[in-house]
Amino acid sequence: MLLRSLLLKVNSVADNAISVQIDKEDYSVADIVHHELLNVKHVKFAGVPPPHPLIKTLTIQIHTDGSKPTKALLESIEIAQERISEILTAARQAFPSSGLKVSSATDARSSPNDIQKSGQST
Repeated sequence: MLLRSLLLKVNSVADNAISVQIDKEDYSVADIVHHELLNVKHVKFAGVPPPHPLIKTLTIQIHTDGSKPTKALLESIEIAQERISEILTAARQAFPSSGLKVSSATDARSSPNDIQKSGQST
């Protein structure tokens, strides 16, 4: 199974704001994190501008009410991982004979990119 790691670049904009750049990923990754950021208590603004279609670089802007924006980012990523784990569990239950395989555990290293059909090589 092929695991890819994300390349994140975090730039401090102010004491309560950061800009996170994610390279070589689909827009949906930033959209998932953005969605969860909007539910984190101290986040005042979270935005993801649409990327250029030919450039695989995403940017997430995070502004908080004074708390550390990196803490808010980590919290939102953890929540996203839990939700993805729930989706994978539901998919395995709904389609038990589909051959859907996921790495041994949906832990911090697992991602939706870990899904593959039986017999496919990566």
